[in-house]
Amino acid sequence: MEPAIPEESAPSEPGYPIAALIVATGVVILFVLMLLGATQGHFAPQVVDLLLVAQYAKAMAEGHPFQYNPGEPATTGATSLLHTALLALGHLLGARGEGLVAFAIAAGALLFAGSVVLAYRIGARLEGAREGQLAALMLALSGPVVWSYLYGSDIALAMFLSLLLFERLLAEWRGPGIAGSATAAALLALTRPEGLVIAVVLGVAWSAGPLRGRRGPARGVAWLPTAAGLLVLGLYKWLTGSWLGTSFADKALVPNYGLSGSIALAADYFQDLLRGVLLGFYPSQTPLGFARGWSPHYLPPLALIAMVSGLWRARPETATPLRLWLATACLTAAAAAPNTFMGVHFNRHVLWVAPTLIAVAAVGLGGLVRSWARGDAALDRRAFAWGVALATLFGALSTARFAVHYADLGGELWVRDMAAARWIKANLPEGATIANAATSVEYLTGHRNMNLHGVTSPAFLGTRAAEREAGMFEALERLPVAERPRYLLASDAAMDSQETLRLLADGSPIFRTASFGDELLVHRTRWDAFGPAARLHLPATHAALAGMEEVDRLDVCDAEDEASHGYRVRSRLGHRLLHGATHVDVYPAPEGELALMDAGRAILGWESFEVSARPGRDLVMILRTAATADAMQYAAEGPRRVTMAFDEAGLSVSSGGQTTPLHSFRPGAGWSEIAVRIPGHLLTGERTRLELRGRYAAFHYWFFQ
Repeated sequence: MEPAIPEESAPSEPGYPIAALIVATGVVILFVLMLLGATQGHFAPQVVDLLLVAQYAKAMAEGHPFQYNPGEPATTGATSLLHTALLALGHLLGARGEGLVAFAIAAGALLFAGSVVLAYRIGARLEGAREGQLAALMLALSGPVVWSYLYGSDIALAMFLSLLLFERLLAEWRGPGIAGSATAAALLALTRPEGLVIAVVLGVAWSAGPLRGRRGPARGVAWLPTAAGLLVLGLYKWLTGSWLGTSFADKALVPNYGLSGSIALAADYFQDLLRGVLLGFYPSQTPLGFARGWSPHYLPPLALIAMVSGLWRARPETATPLRLWLATACLTAAAAAPNTFMGVHFNRHVLWVAPTLIAVAAVGLGGLVRSWARGDAALDRRAFAWGVALATLFGALSTARFAVHYADLGGELWVRDMAAARWIKANLPEGATIANAATSVEYLTGHRNMNLHGVTSPAFLGTRAAEREAGMFEALERLPVAERPRYLLASDAAMDSQETLRLLADGSPIFRTASFGDELLVHRTRWDAFGPAARLHLPATHAALAGMEEVDRLDVCDAEDEASHGYRVRSRLGHRLLHGATHVDVYPAPEGELALMDAGRAILGWESFEVSARPGRDLVMILRTAATADAMQYAAEGPRRVTMAFDEAGLSVSSGGQTTPLHSFRPGAGWSEIAVRIPGHLLTGERTRLELRGRYAAFHYWFFQ
């Protein structure tokens, strides 16, 4: 079998891979037809996050950008500024509802076609036209990559811009200017947070490399991408008070897993990427990170060997930009990919570099064949033809599997999330607010949604992943009565795992989907459990505080309250961090026990915060505590809820280098309220930082003078 690929051994001028573009067009048609077949002819997203971005895009098009619901403070849960603007353009052009989903898919298809062309040009520049054709074909038949172009997310834009940047680096590195490379890098910095890391590395490389010794505007152009990335951070800081997007705020590994757990998870993840994705040694459904991996579907087996060959055999004129780009990609992936969402959406946090790796693998395969053939043109043609055939076979299998998976995911959302959206729009009163702990269908309903996970709703921001339920409870408790949602949208799994949601739900659901999966439920809400935790309840405590005035209070696990008090904590068992959790207990009372839920932390270490009090006067601190407290513990083996016992508890208070004696106590049955007197000489200003050390459970603090 002779390959239908040119035989040139020298780099050729960029052109168009017509055959690969035809294949890519067929692949897009296959994916879309499979989707429409699974959704009764409707455009449904594969991941509900697309609807969240669509809501932000609608807001941007309507003139209130970054406001998820009109009138709310700004949030940045859409992550990508440029992708949101692209969907906002679709909204302005008339794409609404499912139409905007179709617009996102169509935009991804165009980016996919452009990427096929770029893959060809990269292969042609690095090795020759036949390697370019192979790179384009392998990209057109990489199932997870095609899926990522067509599911409507910012990853499609990031993949295209990464390829464009790489292609421009190859073309311009030895040329008179870097305008194309700098433009691509700047657009990438506007698309993903990782783009800023890339921009800084390239700025240094350009300044130390092709622009070294030059004067004039070219040196400024080298730092244009960095300026674009910093502009995004500055915009977010100005709008929201946070440098990072809200959807990234709780994703860092170290605050959730600790240093050792984070190292273990990152090491496992990158080893799995190397073995499972780049070498293809793992079965298809081996989990990578926190999600299903489908590892062999990315690249043909042993692709890493071909990539190393491509690096080793790189031509002098392309070796530096090739190695620079791959080193930059590895550095950026190492910095950004290890997070609490690594592996989700088929490794979306490293997918932006996948098209580059495909192109380099194609180049390396061609180089290996040439080296093996040793100048025998006939052997070279036959061997390369077999390589093309094997790559095409693996790609066809990958494409077929992911076309089905693309349709399955869209079908699941059609019968679950979008069915819930249709019911909400038709049955709930206009203007009703919904507490949402399950999905992001508000774009399709027109109803105001309060995101309980803290991605889009300001009242719920600032809670790390490990303390999600604890932070949710405290934020719900803090809500003013007039702002409390009348309805709750949750899933079976969420209701089963989170007592906060069960307390919020009033009776049986008024709607339930029928998808034969994790069903969505709509409940009316009840609020009698939210409020009692803010008050002291024991008569003995009230008697001891007679004649005193409350000067401050701190609600543990309330992100807003903790931020206003400069709260910091370090609690761990061995090397594993102990995170906050909810706890239900009872207050003894003559008229009957009062069951009360509160969120707090098991402290085995210290906590520190600022308290407002008059200096020089003794301060009485009331601590709500209990004899047992649950803690969330995140480890490489997975999260778990552990129960800590505090039959013997105690704490000491420090301020300004002075420490009180250890205050020991034995919490009784149910909730306890412990009084600790802090000498006035420890209070040196209107706001004093206190540090508490010991072993105890902390749920709520009140301060009296």
